[in-house]
Amino acid sequence: MSLRFPLVVTLLIAFAGFVLAQSTSPDQQETLRQYADKIGFRIGTGIRPRSWDQDEQGRKILGSEFNSTLVMGMMGVVQPEKGRFDFDRIDRTVRFAKEHNMKVYGAALIYRADSLPEWMRPLAQDAKALDAVMKDDIQTVVKHGGDAFYAWGVVNEPLSNPNQPWEKRFGRDEYIARAFRYARPATKAELVLNETFGLDGVDRAKTDEFFTLIKRLKSQGVPIDAAGIEMHLEAQLLRPSYLDEFKYWLSQARSAGVHAYITEMDVYQGPAGAFPDAMANQKKIYHDVAATCLADSNCKGLTVWDLSDKDTWLATKRRNPHPDAKPDLFDENHGKKPAYYGVLEALKERAAKN
Repeated sequence: MSLRFPLVVTLLIAFAGFVLAQSTSPDQQETLRQYADKIGFRIGTGIRPRSWDQDEQGRKILGSEFNSTLVMGMMGVVQPEKGRFDFDRIDRTVRFAKEHNMKVYGAALIYRADSLPEWMRPLAQDAKALDAVMKDDIQTVVKHGGDAFYAWGVVNEPLSNPNQPWEKRFGRDEYIARAFRYARPATKAELVLNETFGLDGVDRAKTDEFFTLIKRLKSQGVPIDAAGIEMHLEAQLLRPSYLDEFKYWLSQARSAGVHAYITEMDVYQGPAGAFPDAMANQKKIYHDVAATCLADSNCKGLTVWDLSDKDTWLATKRRNPHPDAKPDLFDENHGKKPAYYGVLEALKERAAKN
């Protein structure tokens, strides 16, 4: 008995050590938000409204891995009938965010014509009525969101879309200026002008046009706090210079005196056979973009456009859909992809330097 007892104890201690090691493995302990919180960085994503109620695992991941999420504030969603506001989506998102110590990004207060409710169409020719609707809608929605929001995308893609009827009735500069001026008294959150800059990198000419617009508006007292960049990248199209192009974009944001946010990011992995290891290549792109943003203290956040591959908009978009798209950090079964670890590594590298 005296010979066997120490052996039993030794085995029990070894087993306990094994269990402890398994329960505290880095993969289980570490989260994106763990490192993002350390450096004051917004790492975010969202779940499609059609999937929200059914996606229990997705909601769990959203609350544990991310410190921000997003909700659409487009007029067609929040004001389906004149004077009747529907805040169901916003309220649900805000409740979830508060329960999980997150903040919210409000996307697209002003956007293209197909984001508008049908009742607005007859107002397109009436500048006074159109202005009143803009002011009332923006201020009602933004005030309702309250301090749960860290930023609002006030105007979306003004260079890519003639956002009608606003641009036709007031002119590009004027409708943007009005929208931002109406939003400012309603919130202390950052007010963002958002744009997309290409699938193959960050178009320099468009970058220059965008920041010329921002500087011109700010010189007139328009309260633009931040610039948003969409990075819906396609791996097979990417120029070798895409990171230098992004660095140039970031430098222009700093020069214009506005914060920078990656408001929408996903990476189409490319068609079959385009790369020896498409997921490893996708991981590198995510890592390098995130690391470039994180290296610039003026770049404040990154939002991945869809939590998991099962919900990606790329599979069903109207123009040039990619039915095989797997562009997000989590796969169809909510498993962590190499891309996830690319972003995690970038966050860890930045946190280690702080």
